[in-house]
Amino acid sequence: MRYFSLKALLFAALSLGFAFSGSAENAYWDEFGNQPVYVQQISGRAKQTLKFVDFKDNMLVAELTIDGTVGEMSLPVSESMVKTLRFDVSVMQQANNMIRQENYSGAITLLRPKVYPLIKFHQVPELFTQLHSPVRALLNSLISQGELSEADDLINRLALDKVGLKYSQIAIRLMQAYLDDGNYKAAARIARDLPKSGAYTANISPVVNAADALRGAGEYEAVIPLYREIEGTVPENVRKNVRMWLAYSLVLADRVDEASPIIDAMQEPAANDRLFSLYKLLQGSREHRNKKYGDALDVLTRGFVRAQTSYVWVPEMLYLIGDCYARANDPTAARNVWSEITALYPESPWAKRAAESLGKLPKPKPTTSEN
Repeated sequence: MRYFSLKALLFAALSLGFAFSGSAENAYWDEFGNQPVYVQQISGRAKQTLKFVDFKDNMLVAELTIDGTVGEMSLPVSESMVKTLRFDVSVMQQANNMIRQENYSGAITLLRPKVYPLIKFHQVPELFTQLHSPVRALLNSLISQGELSEADDLINRLALDKVGLKYSQIAIRLMQAYLDDGNYKAAARIARDLPKSGAYTANISPVVNAADALRGAGEYEAVIPLYREIEGTVPENVRKNVRMWLAYSLVLADRVDEASPIIDAMQEPAANDRLFSLYKLLQGSREHRNKKYGDALDVLTRGFVRAQTSYVWVPEMLYLIGDCYARANDPTAARNVWSEITALYPESPWAKRAAESLGKLPKPKPTTSEN
């Protein structure tokens, strides 16, 4: 196995001028992020310690001093090289024990000084499991502990489109944590930043789910650009669905003029097609937004009778149907419809809206019995 000679690999860079950007919001990065990484290289009985300072042009860059002169050497990454390097991650066994015990705070404290300096090497191949495992362990522990801002800062430093899908999965986990906390702006940002093409098409499904959650929370302006992006990356058989949701979000954002050309360009699906009821939701929501509540009720009802209760858009359709009844001064019908949402779809964001709307309806008159 070849052993790298420091002098042979030295190339002309006699002054070290690396400046990795820190973040005023993350004091740990200022403390640990720019620290070098000392790696032991072993070849047979020979050992030497390398001071890694960067990874660029697919090569690890090490700093060295020869005859009092500071310079750099570049090491081409290869499988044989991986086998000769030993990173100082001796804390991993203890950290993993803490993680298994759900002592995330202890694991985080243990990992920070060791992992932060590794972040700048995150683009090295997955062959370096001894580097990537600690980084992912810290990120997951931060999310589990609720330290979302710190996890966000570190993920923002990663080139997600140049690393393995496991990092995208962590970003998706952070995105979901933000959705659960109601931080829709942060969730939408992560959804936009996630790579979605080529090897990263697996990210499309969770991004679509996030878009649905954002739409359900009324974050239309955040979700519209997301749908526009997704439309260009999803397979053709899914594109019609995404285009409908884009148009629907435009309608709900009072951007009917932008939505109408999209709606009018669509061909109405057959009545037995799964997308028929979604198309009617789209048409009905436009009529509803234009304050044509009678027309909206007619279109939405025709869509609803063709829908199955498992369709994700049914709670939204029912909500609009109930609103049409309420605006037609039929509070009993509105109450029945909105109550059905809260009973059948309690986890849907539309159930919350329905419950709020139910509270605004006039109280039903008590029935009187005749003697």
